[in-house]
Amino acid sequence: MESVFYLGACSPQGFASHYDSLLHEHLQLNIIKGGSGCGKSTFMRRIGRAAQERGLDVSYILCSSDPDSLDGVVIPALETAFVDGTAPHVLEPSLCGGSMNYVNFGAFYDRAAMRQSEDEIRAAQALNAAQYPHVTACLSAADKLLDSVRAVTSACAYTEQTASLAECLALSVLRPTGESPRTAKRFLSAVTPKGLRFCTQTPAALCSRVYVLRDNYLLAPRLLSRLLELAQAGGHACVVCHSPLLPEGAPSHLLIPTADAAFITETRDFPYDGPCFCRIDLDAMLPQEARRSLTFCGKTVSSLLYQAASHLREAKRQHDRIEALCRPFVDFEAVDDLAQRTILDLFGEK
Repeated sequence: MESVFYLGACSPQGFASHYDSLLHEHLQLNIIKGGSGCGKSTFMRRIGRAAQERGLDVSYILCSSDPDSLDGVVIPALETAFVDGTAPHVLEPSLCGGSMNYVNFGAFYDRAAMRQSEDEIRAAQALNAAQYPHVTACLSAADKLLDSVRAVTSACAYTEQTASLAECLALSVLRPTGESPRTAKRFLSAVTPKGLRFCTQTPAALCSRVYVLRDNYLLAPRLLSRLLELAQAGGHACVVCHSPLLPEGAPSHLLIPTADAAFITETRDFPYDGPCFCRIDLDAMLPQEARRSLTFCGKTVSSLLYQAASHLREAKRQHDRIEALCRPFVDFEAVDDLAQRTILDLFGEK
């Protein structure tokens, strides 16, 4: 079984990271350090494929700045993860050695030869970095506009309705496990150079029952916050997935593998096209007049999200150039050798 998530995403506050969630997930954590084009993503993909070939479940962590590239791979059965800890998603071990350690990909560069291209690389880095303030501005403006939605749906009646629905769902789905609760943080959606991306295959990969909440007015986070409280009280393992617009706020999606149930929010900008056990239309809680009054807000938020994606496309164009400049100075045979040795060690093979 294969699942995919993001651990980092562009947000109204800049780059938002949940990479430190891995530090608390009882993993043998291998933190990879290395610059552009040195083979980190390919290395992790090889390890993930090797695990799947041996019948193990794998969770792939996508890069929100390039969804075709990997930022991490997690193998739950081995309690092992490999993750890119290089900026902007800097990750440092709480205790280096033992269950956490570094993997130095900087060793694969021909540093002396690379000096001749440093000025060109730095120029491309500056052009890449120049796009991100525009991305943050667009997302910040989108979040500010959503204050209008929050003002309309902050009434006590909506809070009571969503809490009541959460209680009903908990009664039908959650059973006490007798275990200690566990929580991991992830993103299921992100604004990327390829547009607005939603990992719609993941909920059904982890849970056979997928409840889809249709919600364009920010009602689902309240419902999911209450459901999370009830799941934790019952000792469940939860994957809390946040919105890139509210990376530290209430959940946007909630996966509860120990209850075999996932609760997914679908919006006009992030539609869900995966398997569905039950659909719940939270939008219907709002009167037609209230929904009409927020039409402009919704359309403008969508426009801002797509404008942010446009700036990310230009940033990726410069990042691709950086990688092209760096690759000629990388010893890829040594990278391949490390990947092969790591696979043999990981699976106890000779």
